[in-house]
Amino acid sequence: MQTLATGVGDLKRVLSSVKMRGTWGEVSLGAILDQMMATDQFERNVEIKPGSGQRVEYAIKLPGADGEGPLWIPIDAKFPTEDYERLIDASEIGDVEAVELASKGLELRVRGAAKDICDKYVHPPHSTDFGILFLPTEGLFAEVIRRPGLIDTLQREYRIVVTGQPP
Repeated sequence: MQTLATGVGDLKRVLSSVKMRGTWGEVSLGAILDQMMATDQFERNVEIKPGSGQRVEYAIKLPGADGEGPLWIPIDAKFPTEDYERLIDASEIGDVEAVELASKGLELRVRGAAKDICDKYVHPPHSTDFGILFLPTEGLFAEVIRRPGLIDTLQREYRIVVTGQPP
């Protein structure tokens, strides 16, 4: 039990760092793509719009029109843990006001991430007219998709599809 507690503590310390969480989300996404696709069907760190300097973590490669370069589907991993943890904590103690505040914070963070992905990586004809926001934990993904109207708003306003870690 002590070894297990130490391991959980180590994991908590790793995930408390924004940079480490981002890396963990990227690695999770990469592992899923490695398992589901052939290596020539996607690439890492792709500059979707030539000369922009903006590189998306992963992009699925589709054939381009008229033999020109590939058409990309941009995929970016986000891990807004602070907002999600505030929501879980508030729910566990039954603090209705804190739940509402944390819910709004999580929605704002996810909307911001969707806008960021759209602005940086959705650039037809170099990409599809949509991008993908990957949430690396099942609980976070479930919470985001259960928010009334959020998924529709992300698709309509930012052309972003939300996906998550499979159970």
